[in-house]
Amino acid sequence: MALVTPERAGEVHMTCAEEQLVLLADGAVHWPSRNTVWLSDLHLGKAAHFRKHGVPIGSEPTLATLHRLRECIKRRRPRRILLLGDLFHSDINREWEPFAGLCSEFASLEWCLVRGNHDMIPEVLLRESGILQRDRLDEGPFTFTHDPSDLTEGFGYHICGHLHPGIRLRGMGRQTMRMRCFHFGKGQAVMPAYGAFTGMHTIEPDPADRVFAVTGDAVLEV
Repeated sequence: MALVTPERAGEVHMTCAEEQLVLLADGAVHWPSRNTVWLSDLHLGKAAHFRKHGVPIGSEPTLATLHRLRECIKRRRPRRILLLGDLFHSDINREWEPFAGLCSEFASLEWCLVRGNHDMIPEVLLRESGILQRDRLDEGPFTFTHDPSDLTEGFGYHICGHLHPGIRLRGMGRQTMRMRCFHFGKGQAVMPAYGAFTGMHTIEPDPADRVFAVTGDAVLEV
């Protein structure tokens, strides 16, 4: 994997499995040769799920997540959106409606969901929104799933989500900060969670791994 000089502020260009990728500051990846945007772990509907159980959280996280996705689509103009699982957090609730509206707004795009462990979306809703669902997708040099795995021979470089990786950065004195990150290992890359209402799992990368922190405004290799 090798870096390529960034062309726009707030993104990093790199090569992975001999394909050029653009890591975006919102936590998505643009794959230019297929004009596809990847993102993982939106966890839409999580706030409504918490409200159902008595936790007073508004719908702002879902709306903020969808606003970022809408702006990403307008800026990158992909032909396809590839969702790497945990699109919706729980049973369907009213927070599905703004996402269905987004799909309708960009109905000319191809939408593909690689099923995650949280995805219990009725097939009829996926069809109505034009979303194709898969358990795994093999395309070009990549294999896409939701969960990390020990895929070896016969599979491409593995792209997945599920773990919500974060990296702890240390500053002067005892100052620390955790940030979402892309984690590229020897045979597998783990995407950051795209959703605004998700946690993080702090990673301990191997020395040969490459980690890119996501600030919301920039992507920084750390």
